[in-house]
Amino acid sequence: MAANALAPFMYQLQESLNNFDLKNWVSQLDFKTAGVLAVVVVGALLLLNLFGKPFSPFGRSLLTSAANAWENRDQLGFGPALRGSRSLEPVTQVLDALAEAVRKWEEPEDSAVRTRAH
Repeated sequence: MAANALAPFMYQLQESLNNFDLKNWVSQLDFKTAGVLAVVVVGALLLLNLFGKPFSPFGRSLLTSAANAWENRDQLGFGPALRGSRSLEPVTQVLDALAEAVRKWEEPEDSAVRTRAH
């Protein structure tokens, strides 16, 4: 019974996919609007991640995960490619500094208090 109810919808979907012209669709796409929309969506996701409740099961934020991934880039196989490139050297220095700052920001308060006390 449910298959019969979906049949007209599936037929229309199949016909629209058969008539879909990707080249025509891309030529009509406004890249400026799409770029602004993408930046807004990414910015909103970052703001939600920074100020919202973490939605990963281990309580790690997106920034912490990115910093850990950057620090473990050798294990992921990206280390030699990034170290050998002279054009990416300033970028790697900046990303190293950002990863270190995130790691310091995310450390527990007790260890930060102990460090300041000594």
